[in-house]
Amino acid sequence: MSGAKLLIFSGEDPNMRYATGLDLPDPFIYISSDEKEFVLVNKIEFSRAKKLAKKGIQVILWDTVEMDNIRLPKHRKKNLADMAASFLLAHNLSELLVAENCWALHLESLREHNLRVRMLRPFFPERLLKTPSEIKSIKKAGLAAKAAMQRAVDIIKESTIQWDDSLLYHDQKITSEFVKREIERILSEQNAICPDVIVSCGEDSAEPHNRGTGELKAGKPIVIDIFPRDRVSGYHFDMTRTLIKGTPSPELKKLFQTVKRAQDAALAVIAPGSAKGVHDSVIDVFTKADFDTTNEEGFIHSTGHGLGLAVHEPPRLGANSEDTLLAGMVVTVEPGLYYLGLGGVRIEDTVLITKNGCQNLTNFPKMLLVK
Repeated sequence: MSGAKLLIFSGEDPNMRYATGLDLPDPFIYISSDEKEFVLVNKIEFSRAKKLAKKGIQVILWDTVEMDNIRLPKHRKKNLADMAASFLLAHNLSELLVAENCWALHLESLREHNLRVRMLRPFFPERLLKTPSEIKSIKKAGLAAKAAMQRAVDIIKESTIQWDDSLLYHDQKITSEFVKREIERILSEQNAICPDVIVSCGEDSAEPHNRGTGELKAGKPIVIDIFPRDRVSGYHFDMTRTLIKGTPSPELKKLFQTVKRAQDAALAVIAPGSAKGVHDSVIDVFTKADFDTTNEEGFIHSTGHGLGLAVHEPPRLGANSEDTLLAGMVVTVEPGLYYLGLGGVRIEDTVLITKNGCQNLTNFPKMLLVK
Protein backbone atom coordinates (compact mmCIF):
# COMPACT_ATOMS: atom_id res chain seq x y z
CA MET A 1 0.00 0.00 0.00
CA SER A 2 1.34 3.44 -0.96
CA GLY A 3 1.06 6.65 1.01
CA ALA A 4 2.81 8.49 3.79
CA LYS A 5 2.69 6.84 7.20
CA LEU A 6 1.51 8.95 10.12
CA LEU A 7 1.49 8.35 13.88
CA ILE A 8 0.37 10.79 16.57
CA PHE A 9 0.96 9.17 19.93
CA SER A 10 3.25 9.26 22.93
CA GLY A 11 6.22 6.93 23.16
CA GLU A 12 4.05 4.48 25.10
CA ASP A 13 2.43 3.44 21.82
CA PRO A 14 4.33 0.36 20.53
CA ASN A 15 4.26 1.50 16.90
CA MET A 16 5.57 4.95 17.81
CA ARG A 17 8.33 3.46 20.00
CA TYR A 18 9.25 1.04 17.20
CA ALA A 19 9.33 3.77 14.55
CA THR A 20 11.26 6.41 16.46
CA GLY A 21 13.00 4.80 19.42
CA LEU A 22 11.64 7.68 21.52
CA ASP A 23 9.91 7.20 24.86
CA LEU A 24 8.36 10.67 25.10
CA PRO A 25 5.52 11.06 27.62
CA ASP A 26 3.33 13.41 25.52
CA PRO A 27 1.97 12.84 22.00
CA PHE A 28 4.19 13.87 19.11
CA ILE A 29 4.15 13.34 15.34
CA TYR A 30 5.91 10.74 13.18
CA ILE A 31 5.74 10.91 9.38
CA SER A 32 7.51 8.70 6.85
CA SER A 33 7.44 8.84 3.05
CA ASP A 34 9.81 7.88 0.24
CA GLU A 35 12.35 6.51 2.74
CA LYS A 36 12.41 9.83 4.61
CA GLU A 37 11.35 9.98 8.23
CA PHE A 38 10.43 12.95 10.41
CA VAL A 39 9.37 13.54 13.98
CA LEU A 40 7.75 16.81 15.02
CA VAL A 41 8.14 17.64 18.71
CA ASN A 42 7.73 20.54 21.10
CA LYS A 43 10.52 22.63 22.63
CA ILE A 44 10.61 20.58 25.83
CA GLU A 45 11.54 17.40 23.94
CA PHE A 46 13.43 18.89 20.97
CA SER A 47 16.96 18.51 22.32
CA ARG A 48 16.36 15.03 23.75
CA ALA A 49 14.64 13.82 20.59
CA LYS A 50 17.62 14.92 18.48
CA LYS A 51 19.91 12.84 20.68
CA LEU A 52 17.77 9.72 21.02
CA ALA A 53 15.76 9.38 17.80
CA LYS A 54 16.67 6.47 15.54
CA LYS A 55 19.36 7.12 12.97
CA GLY A 56 18.06 8.78 9.82
CA ILE A 57 15.08 10.51 11.42
CA GLN A 58 14.92 14.28 10.96
CA VAL A 59 13.72 15.99 14.14
CA ILE A 60 11.68 19.15 13.57
CA LEU A 61 10.52 21.69 16.13
CA TRP A 62 6.81 21.91 15.58
CA ASP A 63 6.80 25.66 16.27
CA THR A 64 8.54 26.02 12.89
CA VAL A 65 5.76 24.28 10.94
CA GLU A 66 3.85 26.84 8.88
CA MET A 67 0.06 26.55 9.17
CA ASP A 68 -0.91 29.02 6.42
CA ASN A 69 -1.77 26.29 3.92
CA ILE A 70 -4.72 24.92 5.91
CA ARG A 71 -7.93 26.43 7.20
CA LEU A 72 -9.52 25.26 10.43
CA PRO A 73 -13.27 24.74 10.63
CA LYS A 74 -15.08 27.32 12.71
CA HIS A 75 -15.33 26.76 16.46
CA ARG A 76 -12.59 24.10 16.48
CA LYS A 77 -9.23 24.38 18.20
CA LYS A 78 -6.03 23.33 16.47
CA ASN A 79 -4.74 19.83 17.27
CA LEU A 80 -1.68 17.83 16.27
CA ALA A 81 -3.45 16.32 13.26
CA ASP A 82 -3.86 19.82 11.83
CA MET A 83 -0.12 20.37 12.18
CA ALA A 84 0.56 17.00 10.55
CA ALA A 85 -1.82 17.88 7.71
CA SER A 86 -0.04 21.19 7.12
CA PHE A 87 3.33 19.41 6.99
CA LEU A 88 2.03 16.72 4.64
CA LEU A 89 0.41 19.17 2.24
CA ALA A 90 3.54 21.32 2.20
CA HIS A 91 5.42 18.23 1.03
CA ASN A 92 2.75 17.41 -1.60
CA LEU A 93 1.59 14.33 0.31
CA SER A 94 -2.16 13.77 0.14
CA GLU A 95 -2.48 10.00 0.67
CA LEU A 96 -2.02 8.79 4.20
CA LEU A 97 -1.78 5.53 6.14
CA VAL A 98 -2.64 5.50 9.84
CA ALA A 99 -2.70 2.80 12.53
CA GLU A 100 -5.96 1.17 13.57
CA ASN A 101 -5.79 2.89 16.98
CA CYS A 102 -5.62 6.36 15.43
CA TRP A 103 -7.70 8.74 17.52
CA ALA A 104 -11.08 9.62 16.01
CA LEU A 105 -10.32 13.30 16.59
CA HIS A 106 -7.17 13.05 14.51
CA LEU A 107 -8.83 10.97 11.80
CA GLU A 108 -11.65 13.49 11.38
CA SER A 109 -9.23 16.41 11.39
CA LEU A 110 -7.07 14.87 8.67
CA ARG A 111 -10.08 14.26 6.45
CA GLU A 112 -11.28 17.83 6.97
CA HIS A 113 -8.11 18.88 5.13
CA ASN A 114 -9.02 16.61 2.18
CA LEU A 115 -6.34 14.05 2.92
CA ARG A 116 -7.15 10.53 1.74
CA VAL A 117 -6.71 8.38 4.83
CA ARG A 118 -6.60 4.60 5.06
CA MET A 119 -5.93 2.33 8.02
CA LEU A 120 -3.07 -0.14 7.83
CA ARG A 121 -2.96 -3.31 9.95
CA PRO A 122 -0.42 -4.26 10.98
CA PHE A 123 1.13 -0.83 10.72
CA PHE A 124 4.65 -2.26 10.84
CA PRO A 125 4.49 -5.90 9.66
CA GLU A 126 8.19 -6.18 10.44
CA ARG A 127 7.37 -5.95 14.16
CA LEU A 128 6.17 -9.56 13.97
CA LEU A 129 9.71 -10.87 13.47
CA LYS A 130 12.16 -9.98 16.21
CA THR A 131 15.73 -8.97 15.46
CA PRO A 132 18.63 -10.25 17.60
CA SER A 133 18.63 -6.89 19.38
CA GLU A 134 14.92 -7.16 20.16
CA ILE A 135 15.32 -10.74 21.40
CA LYS A 136 18.11 -9.55 23.68
CA SER A 137 15.78 -6.88 25.10
CA ILE A 138 13.01 -9.45 25.66
CA LYS A 139 15.47 -11.72 27.46
CA LYS A 140 16.54 -8.81 29.67
CA ALA A 141 12.93 -8.25 30.69
CA GLY A 142 12.77 -12.00 31.28
CA LEU A 143 15.62 -11.84 33.77
CA ALA A 144 13.63 -9.31 35.76
CA ALA A 145 10.49 -11.46 35.59
CA LYS A 146 12.33 -14.56 36.76
CA ALA A 147 14.02 -12.73 39.62
CA ALA A 148 10.65 -11.41 40.77
CA MET A 149 9.02 -14.84 40.41
CA GLN A 150 11.82 -16.40 42.47
CA ARG A 151 11.20 -13.86 45.23
CA ALA A 152 7.50 -14.77 45.28
CA VAL A 153 8.31 -18.50 45.39
CA ASP A 154 10.80 -17.99 48.20
CA ILE A 155 8.29 -16.08 50.31
CA ILE A 156 5.71 -18.84 49.97
CA LYS A 157 8.32 -21.56 50.48
CA GLU A 158 9.64 -19.97 53.68
CA SER A 159 6.18 -19.43 55.14
CA THR A 160 4.59 -21.62 57.78
CA ILE A 161 1.02 -22.92 57.71
CA GLN A 162 -1.19 -21.70 60.56
CA TRP A 163 -4.23 -23.36 62.15
CA ASP A 164 -6.59 -21.41 59.86
CA ASP A 165 -4.59 -22.32 56.72
CA SER A 166 -3.15 -18.83 56.50
CA LEU A 167 0.54 -18.53 55.61
CA LEU A 168 2.88 -16.77 58.05
CA TYR A 169 6.09 -15.15 56.84
CA HIS A 170 8.33 -13.31 59.33
CA ASP A 171 5.44 -13.03 61.80
CA GLN A 172 2.98 -11.61 59.30
CA LYS A 173 0.25 -13.26 57.28
CA ILE A 174 1.00 -13.36 53.57
CA THR A 175 -1.44 -11.49 51.39
CA SER A 176 -1.71 -11.05 47.66
CA GLU A 177 -0.92 -7.38 48.17
CA PHE A 178 2.31 -8.15 50.07
CA VAL A 179 3.61 -10.55 47.42
CA LYS A 180 2.74 -8.10 44.64
CA ARG A 181 4.66 -5.35 46.43
CA GLU A 182 7.68 -7.61 46.71
CA ILE A 183 7.44 -8.55 43.04
CA GLU A 184 7.19 -4.89 42.07
CA ARG A 185 10.18 -4.07 44.29
CA ILE A 186 12.38 -6.68 42.60
CA LEU A 187 11.24 -5.54 39.17
CA SER A 188 12.06 -1.95 40.05
CA GLU A 189 15.56 -3.00 41.13
CA GLN A 190 15.91 -4.62 37.70
CA ASN A 191 14.72 -1.40 35.98
CA ALA A 192 11.44 -3.00 34.91
CA ILE A 193 7.80 -2.28 35.65
CA CYS A 194 4.58 -4.30 35.82
CA PRO A 195 1.75 -2.37 37.51
CA ASP A 196 -0.85 -5.13 37.03
CA VAL A 197 0.92 -8.15 38.53
CA ILE A 198 -1.43 -11.07 39.28
CA VAL A 199 -1.17 -12.97 42.57
CA SER A 200 -4.52 -14.69 42.94
CA CYS A 201 -5.46 -17.48 45.32
CA GLY A 202 -8.38 -19.90 45.66
CA GLU A 203 -11.60 -18.56 44.17
CA ASP A 204 -9.77 -15.55 42.73
CA SER A 205 -7.58 -17.87 40.67
CA ALA A 206 -10.66 -19.24 38.87
CA GLU A 207 -10.78 -15.92 36.98
CA PRO A 208 -7.73 -15.66 34.67
CA HIS A 209 -7.27 -11.88 34.99
CA ASN A 210 -8.30 -11.47 38.62
CA ARG A 211 -5.31 -9.66 40.16
CA GLY A 212 -6.00 -11.21 43.54
CA THR A 213 -6.66 -9.77 46.96
CA GLY A 214 -6.46 -10.78 50.60
CA GLU A 215 -4.75 -13.67 52.35
CA LEU A 216 -3.02 -16.53 50.57
CA LYS A 217 -4.14 -19.90 51.90
CA ALA A 218 -2.54 -23.32 52.24
CA GLY A 219 -3.92 -26.04 50.00
CA LYS A 220 -5.25 -23.51 47.49
CA PRO A 221 -3.83 -22.67 44.05
CA ILE A 222 -1.80 -19.46 43.91
CA VAL A 223 -1.51 -18.12 40.35
CA ILE A 224 1.37 -15.68 39.84
CA ASP A 225 1.48 -13.89 36.48
CA ILE A 226 4.33 -11.42 35.87
CA PHE A 227 4.59 -9.52 32.56
CA PRO A 228 7.14 -6.73 33.01
CA ARG A 229 8.28 -4.05 30.60
CA ASP A 230 11.95 -3.14 30.58
CA ARG A 231 12.17 0.61 31.24
CA VAL A 232 15.11 1.15 28.87
CA SER A 233 14.08 -0.82 25.78
CA GLY A 234 10.30 -0.92 26.26
CA TYR A 235 10.15 -4.68 25.55
CA HIS A 236 8.08 -7.11 27.60
CA PHE A 237 8.29 -10.62 28.97
CA ASP A 238 5.43 -12.80 30.24
CA MET A 239 5.40 -15.80 32.56
CA THR A 240 2.97 -17.52 34.93
CA ARG A 241 3.37 -20.19 37.57
CA THR A 242 0.80 -21.87 39.82
CA LEU A 243 1.87 -22.90 43.32
CA ILE A 244 0.34 -24.62 46.33
CA LYS A 245 1.75 -24.51 49.84
CA GLY A 246 0.63 -27.53 51.82
CA THR A 247 -1.50 -30.42 50.62
CA PRO A 248 -3.55 -29.98 47.46
CA SER A 249 -6.74 -31.88 46.81
CA PRO A 250 -6.63 -34.71 44.26
CA GLU A 251 -8.74 -32.53 41.95
CA LEU A 252 -6.16 -29.72 42.05
CA LYS A 253 -3.29 -32.14 41.46
CA LYS A 254 -5.06 -33.50 38.40
CA LEU A 255 -5.77 -29.97 37.20
CA PHE A 256 -2.10 -29.04 37.43
CA GLN A 257 -0.87 -32.27 35.83
CA THR A 258 -3.27 -31.84 32.92
CA VAL A 259 -2.30 -28.21 32.29
CA LYS A 260 1.37 -29.23 32.42
CA ARG A 261 0.74 -32.00 29.85
CA ALA A 262 -1.15 -29.54 27.66
CA GLN A 263 1.72 -27.06 27.73
CA ASP A 264 4.22 -29.84 26.99
CA ALA A 265 2.08 -30.85 24.00
CA ALA A 266 2.00 -27.26 22.72
CA LEU A 267 5.73 -26.79 23.17
CA ALA A 268 6.33 -30.04 21.28
CA VAL A 269 4.42 -28.92 18.19
CA ILE A 270 5.06 -25.19 18.11
CA ALA A 271 7.07 -24.33 15.00
CA PRO A 272 6.60 -22.36 11.79
CA GLY A 273 3.08 -23.12 10.60
CA SER A 274 -0.48 -22.84 11.88
CA ALA A 275 -0.98 -20.92 15.12
CA LYS A 276 -4.37 -22.59 15.50
CA GLY A 277 -2.67 -25.99 15.37
CA VAL A 278 -0.82 -25.21 18.60
CA HIS A 279 -4.10 -24.31 20.29
CA ASP A 280 -5.71 -27.50 18.96
CA SER A 281 -2.98 -29.59 20.60
CA VAL A 282 -3.94 -28.10 23.97
CA ILE A 283 -7.64 -28.69 23.38
CA ASP A 284 -6.89 -32.32 22.54
CA VAL A 285 -5.18 -32.89 25.91
CA PHE A 286 -8.00 -31.24 27.86
CA THR A 287 -10.68 -33.13 25.95
CA LYS A 288 -9.05 -36.51 26.53
CA ALA A 289 -8.76 -35.69 30.24
CA ASP A 290 -12.52 -34.91 30.37
CA PHE A 291 -12.15 -31.25 31.31
CA ASP A 292 -15.17 -29.47 29.87
CA THR A 293 -15.30 -25.81 28.90
CA THR A 294 -18.29 -23.48 29.23
CA ASN A 295 -18.55 -19.71 28.94
CA GLU A 296 -17.19 -19.33 32.48
CA GLU A 297 -15.18 -22.46 33.26
CA GLY A 298 -12.56 -24.70 31.73
CA PHE A 299 -10.10 -23.47 29.10
CA ILE A 300 -11.56 -20.01 28.52
CA HIS A 301 -8.76 -18.21 26.72
CA SER A 302 -6.35 -18.74 23.85
CA THR A 303 -3.14 -20.72 24.15
CA GLY A 304 -0.94 -17.69 23.66
CA HIS A 305 -0.11 -14.41 21.96
CA GLY A 306 2.75 -12.53 20.41
CA LEU A 307 4.93 -10.36 22.63
CA GLY A 308 7.33 -7.48 22.10
CA LEU A 309 6.86 -3.75 22.61
CA ALA A 310 3.27 -4.67 23.55
CA VAL A 311 2.55 -7.43 26.03
CA HIS A 312 -0.25 -8.63 23.72
CA GLU A 313 0.37 -8.40 19.99
CA PRO A 314 -0.01 -10.66 16.93
CA PRO A 315 0.13 -13.54 16.30
CA ARG A 316 -2.70 -15.10 18.31
CA LEU A 317 -2.65 -18.79 19.18
CA GLY A 318 -6.38 -19.38 19.49
CA ALA A 319 -9.35 -21.35 18.22
CA ASN A 320 -10.23 -18.84 15.48
CA SER A 321 -6.72 -17.73 14.64
CA GLU A 322 -5.76 -17.50 10.99
CA ASP A 323 -2.21 -16.43 11.84
CA THR A 324 0.87 -18.28 10.63
CA LEU A 325 3.80 -18.73 12.96
CA LEU A 326 7.18 -17.77 11.49
CA ALA A 327 10.74 -18.23 12.69
CA GLY A 328 11.70 -15.09 14.61
CA MET A 329 8.35 -14.54 16.29
CA VAL A 330 8.21 -14.43 20.09
CA VAL A 331 5.01 -15.83 21.62
CA THR A 332 3.64 -17.06 24.91
CA VAL A 333 2.39 -20.59 25.57
CA GLU A 334 -0.08 -20.43 28.47
CA PRO A 335 -2.77 -23.10 28.72
CA GLY A 336 -4.97 -22.99 31.81
CA LEU A 337 -8.02 -24.54 33.44
CA TYR A 338 -10.39 -22.65 35.73
CA TYR A 339 -13.31 -23.94 37.79
CA LEU A 340 -15.48 -22.08 40.29
CA GLY A 341 -15.26 -23.63 43.70
CA LEU A 342 -11.93 -25.26 42.88
CA GLY A 343 -9.68 -22.57 41.49
CA GLY A 344 -7.46 -22.15 38.49
CA VAL A 345 -4.13 -23.37 37.16
CA ARG A 346 -2.10 -21.62 34.46
CA ILE A 347 1.47 -22.26 33.32
CA GLU A 348 3.01 -19.76 30.92
CA ASP A 349 6.35 -19.57 29.13
CA THR A 350 7.68 -17.11 26.58
CA VAL A 351 9.28 -18.80 23.58
CA LEU A 352 11.11 -17.84 20.39
CA ILE A 353 9.92 -19.59 17.23
CA THR A 354 12.87 -21.19 15.40
CA LYS A 355 13.17 -22.91 12.02
CA ASN A 356 12.48 -26.34 13.50
CA GLY A 357 10.56 -25.63 16.70
CA CYS A 358 11.04 -23.16 19.51
CA GLN A 359 13.55 -21.94 22.08
CA ASN A 360 12.07 -21.57 25.54
CA LEU A 361 13.21 -18.23 26.96
CA THR A 362 11.69 -18.82 30.40
CA ASN A 363 13.63 -21.72 31.91
CA PHE A 364 12.00 -21.53 35.33
CA PRO A 365 10.83 -24.54 37.37
CA LYS A 366 7.22 -25.67 36.97
CA MET A 367 6.34 -27.11 40.35
CA LEU A 368 2.95 -27.22 41.99
CA LEU A 369 4.01 -27.99 45.55
CA VAL A 370 6.12 -25.48 47.47
CA LYS A 371 7.57 -27.08 50.60
